[in-house]
Amino acid sequence: MNKITTLKVGFPVHWGNLIPSLQHTGYADALMANQFEALVVAGTGGVTQPLAAKSWTVSEDFKVFTFKVDTERKFSNGEQLTASDFKRSWEYGLTLDPKSSNSSLQDVMYRVLGFENFNKTGHLEGVTVIDKETLKVEFKESFRMALNHLAGSRMSAFIKKDDSYLGTGPYILTDKDKTLYLSRNEYSTADVGFDSIEIIVVPPTEASDALSTGLVDIYTFAEFANIQECFEGDELIGCYSGAEAQHRSLMLNGMSGRFFENKDYRKAIQSLVKKSLTKEVLPSFYQYNLNIDPQIYLPLQIGRLDTETANMEVAEGEKHIAAFIAATQKDPLYMITSEENNWMQDILESAGVKFTEDSGFITTQERVKMYYKTHKADVFVMAFSVASGDPDGIYHALGKNGSIGSPIQYRPSVSDLLEEGRHILDLKKADAHYKRVSEETLREVPFVHLGFTKTIVAYRKDKIKVKNKYKKRDDSKLSIYEAI
Repeated sequence: MNKITTLKVGFPVHWGNLIPSLQHTGYADALMANQFEALVVAGTGGVTQPLAAKSWTVSEDFKVFTFKVDTERKFSNGEQLTASDFKRSWEYGLTLDPKSSNSSLQDVMYRVLGFENFNKTGHLEGVTVIDKETLKVEFKESFRMALNHLAGSRMSAFIKKDDSYLGTGPYILTDKDKTLYLSRNEYSTADVGFDSIEIIVVPPTEASDALSTGLVDIYTFAEFANIQECFEGDELIGCYSGAEAQHRSLMLNGMSGRFFENKDYRKAIQSLVKKSLTKEVLPSFYQYNLNIDPQIYLPLQIGRLDTETANMEVAEGEKHIAAFIAATQKDPLYMITSEENNWMQDILESAGVKFTEDSGFITTQERVKMYYKTHKADVFVMAFSVASGDPDGIYHALGKNGSIGSPIQYRPSVSDLLEEGRHILDLKKADAHYKRVSEETLREVPFVHLGFTKTIVAYRKDKIKVKNKYKKRDDSKLSIYEAI
């Protein structure tokens, strides 16, 4: 068999827009990581590593971060990367109408000096270009987690040429006729296995067949597909995964006038899920990949409660279960998911919870719009990224200015605690504070935390090999594959 020259990739959903400043889904982020580069990248265990910045210094009070930009990097049109590209990209991004509830940049930028004047001035006072390679970012108050939040494609530098966005990453992305084409950025020095990549949408239910027939060589986000070969073993199809990469949750719409504005009902469904959710009732692919866990922090992570304390908090909702189930008989819940198998609804229905007839599968695009903009559903089956390092990482979902936060799960007491946590500089004091965050999420229930899943990639073992180990928990760069 001849070596393949074009890598064919299956993706579970359409990727939507691929503009860094509008990134609001993990799917788009995974793809944009191949074209756009931020100053830093989150490495193994949440450790920050250089990317477009060669080095940086941090003031003792954690207010001023000064970066040395790698000006040897070039955009795909040959233009040199400079510090001013980051300032311009961030300021431009803040002018765009966000696809999510908040600007994708907001959970970092709202703390930058002068952010409150941006709508008038169009400039971020606290982001200063010292010279061609030096960028200074100054925050109004100490910000322990600034480096971590400056990672990710949404914080990348880019050049806008006509309707195209150019990056410094190893590939150029071209979206055409429902296929995403990745071609080599000839100015990038990154080591890649393929100069040409084609990405198509393959529904999760068709993933195994697509791999077996050779329609695709790899299938990304395979944790959402029932690929039996992943947990049974197969001569043709191989699978590999990183550490826990995603939270699986039921987002509860607690907005005014909605069913789950009632806190007792939120606590009831949390307790009911804890009682009903076992490995035995999970679909087979989740038996393999879902670590059931009601807590928002990973084992051994700062802020994690002991199991007995967490279970006692969850058990507080048991006394409300009967009333909750009775209420759904009069006012059935509207529950939506992007998975064609709505297994969580089946589990709850077997416990007596009633749902509307139109509950179930809708496209990811429809679900995202409903989650951020229209808020029609009562329950959203959602996945979002795990921040495995500093516990402030959960801010992006639960903080008032979180980049993927939505009014449906905004709980003031949780958000206020997270805001307080951002002022803590001594990590010795952080554990006690974030334990309070853990307790408050179990009491206020912004979402029912089902557990953690790993990112899985399935691939054709006769065509592809992974040329190096995961650089981080969910390395989505397609440069890690090469032909056999």
